[in-house]
Amino acid sequence: MELRTVSTVSKEYGISTRMLRYYEQNGLIKSMRKEGYSYRVYDEANLKRLQQVIILRKLQIPIKQICVILNNPDAATIVEIFKNSIQALDNEITALSTIKMILDDFVIELEKIINFDLNLDFISGDSVIELTRSLSLIQKNIKTNFDEAGNAERWAVRPVSEANGRENITMNDLLKAAEVLNKLENVRVVYVPPMTIASVYCTGENSEEKAWQAITDFVTQSNLIEVKPDLRVFKIPYINATGNSFGDEAWVSIPDTLAIPAAFVKKRFLGGQYAAHVMDDNNGFEIALGMQDWINESDIYQYDYDGNLSRCHPPINEIDSFGGMHLDLVEVLNFNSFQKPNFKIQIDYLTPIKDYIMTEEVVVEIPDSKDKCGFKTSIVTKNKFRIMGFTKIMGGDASVDGFIDEIRKDGRLDILNKHRKPGAPVLGFGSHDMDSQMRGGWRYTICMAESDITDTHAFMEHNLYIEKIDASRWLIFEHAKEDIFDDHAVCPKLGYTWNGIISGSFTATYDGEIWKPDPSDEAGMKSIVYCWYPVK
Repeated sequence: MELRTVSTVSKEYGISTRMLRYYEQNGLIKSMRKEGYSYRVYDEANLKRLQQVIILRKLQIPIKQICVILNNPDAATIVEIFKNSIQALDNEITALSTIKMILDDFVIELEKIINFDLNLDFISGDSVIELTRSLSLIQKNIKTNFDEAGNAERWAVRPVSEANGRENITMNDLLKAAEVLNKLENVRVVYVPPMTIASVYCTGENSEEKAWQAITDFVTQSNLIEVKPDLRVFKIPYINATGNSFGDEAWVSIPDTLAIPAAFVKKRFLGGQYAAHVMDDNNGFEIALGMQDWINESDIYQYDYDGNLSRCHPPINEIDSFGGMHLDLVEVLNFNSFQKPNFKIQIDYLTPIKDYIMTEEVVVEIPDSKDKCGFKTSIVTKNKFRIMGFTKIMGGDASVDGFIDEIRKDGRLDILNKHRKPGAPVLGFGSHDMDSQMRGGWRYTICMAESDITDTHAFMEHNLYIEKIDASRWLIFEHAKEDIFDDHAVCPKLGYTWNGIISGSFTATYDGEIWKPDPSDEAGMKSIVYCWYPVK
């Protein structure tokens, strides 16, 4: 049996030695040390295994799933993994096709007006077709006719996409495509050590610039770089779950005994484990939300939302606002070069994480909850779970009742119930995300937990909205459908605050219907609704 060294295998298979070590760490292959030989080697069985790993990786199968395939070669398991990979590829293909169609239409229309300057205000609107329509109108109106009142005549123009036989592509389709393609791939897990910090907090207009200026002035005037050449600088935006800003804090690490100006507060940063990703001036919002998705999807980590979010002492007091604060760190990696010409900030976005440990989901009723908040309430620690269903951005004239009427009339509620396990709840999820914030609203999703679906693959054929929810503690409020219920108001009465990282709360109904108060419906008046409210 021929044995191959690590370096030989690396060259022959075109794989770095680092990747080979990574495969070994995940248990996919094993090297051995031959007696009297100083290098580690692979035997024939492990080389064959390596070939299988390489093929599966080229088929875009994740490492974790390859481990399952190679260690449990069960046909049904492998089929399930391959189906999931096909679905992921289909999502990427759909996303790329959507963007390609839009760019094709832009090119067609722009070529017609190639010699004219454009007002780029046309890049807006609820429908992406409006973009190409606008271009068509620009081209038509170069030779504008006027009516008797002197107004420009707006001719009806058939959209290019319609002329090419394509279906209408909505702005939601474009945003969904961008979300698929912009998934974070280069998240690092890092440990930030404890340190003494000088902290300054600024509010009002240009609060970030004011905090940054205070830090740079302090570093310059105290000659801190000479005193502490390994200093680290962090910025903390005070942003709540709806994206509103309440100011900015900035930190710089200092020697324990260093005196600081009156505007600063000396604190102890406790350090800890963080998920990190490089960020620039153009992608901050996307990175923040992408990081949240990365943590939600992870089977290893979850957001560390319990206790001291800022991980410093004295702790940062959370602003009393809807959803609480997202106290993530932004570290300036090259602060020591800030006085050099053409200085451009290099920054890391850091999100506090902890190891994800699955727990037993036991629902426990809170004693005297009805006396304290007016409703029977229980609490449960739920593991991560995925929701699947139908969604709509609520803004302008949109309403939850209107959306419910839509899915009742067009049969989507029937589809939901068709794939629902007996007794499983239908969920209404009111939430905030990048898409809804960009469009000045919030998202409402009528869905089920994936575990409550009888046939996931059949259900997914209905163009579903899918989201994974991070682990959290949840208050479960029980109330009648006709009750005026405000979960944000009653939660503090039980001594909890909302875990805004989850970004929303659920309304659960177990009868296959969706809550819509109807005073004339006596049966409905007696029906029970459950509100799942994430807390910390």
